[in-house]
This record gives sequence, structure tokens and C-alpha cells, in this order.
Amino acid sequence: MLGLTIAASLAIGFIVAAGFVGRETRKLSTQPRQPVWRLEEAAVFVEGELPFDVAAKTDPDTLRELLRIHLNQLQFTTDPDQTADPSAALQNLYRYARSQDIEITRPTVEAILAAHLQYLKLIGALGTTRTSE
Repeated sequence: MLGLTIAASLAIGFIVAAGFVGRETRKLSTQPRQPVWRLEEAAVFVEGELPFDVAAKTDPDTLRELLRIHLNQLQFTTDPDQTADPSAALQNLYRYARSQDIEITRPTVEAILAAHLQYLKLIGALGTTRTSE
């Protein structure tokens, strides 16, 4: 009799837990996928989008550092005009890179910035979120 009570309790517990897990799974499946910025993925995308002459002059470590700096500027800039104005973003990124002793030209920074913004739009971090099939 005790074994039957234990078995029934376990079965009821399993059914209730499965119901909760199923409900939460359905709820999460209807929510849009959140964008995730991955450094390596961003670097590969940006390298592919850069013009050949810019890509040939850009060191991979420098590229990754510029991507980190740009993302931090986007995240932690408190002035919305500064984020929305591409020329201000370009100037800030270039100045910061030069202050960190990164040897880079302004056209190179401009090309990297444009490609990085394309990547951010593609993953849904800027603008609407792309749905995955």
C-alpha cells in the first residue's frame, strides 16, 4: 500500500512538473529572439564586409579592439544625439583609438564602423529583430 501511494505521488508530481515546463516552453517560444553580440562572429562579418585595401591594412587584434570600443560607446553613451549621429560616433571612435595608441587611419575606422553597424542591424541589436527560421 505504501509503495502504491509513493508511486501515485511521483506520477502526480511528474505530471504537474511536465505541465509547468510545457507552459513555460510555450510562453518562451512566442517571444522574439534576443540579439547576442559575439566578438568572433562580429569580427568575421566585419572582415568580410571591409574593402580589400582596408582589410589588408587592418590587424585582426586591432579590429577586435575597435569593435569592443565601438560597442562600449554604443552601450554607455548617455547622449542620444551622439549615438544617432554617425559622424560624431566616427570621430569619437577615432579619437579614442588614437588615445589608446592604436595606429589606424580615419578611413579605416569609417569602414569598420559602417560594417559593424551592418552587423548590429543584422543580428537585431539595432532596429527590428530578425526572426530565425
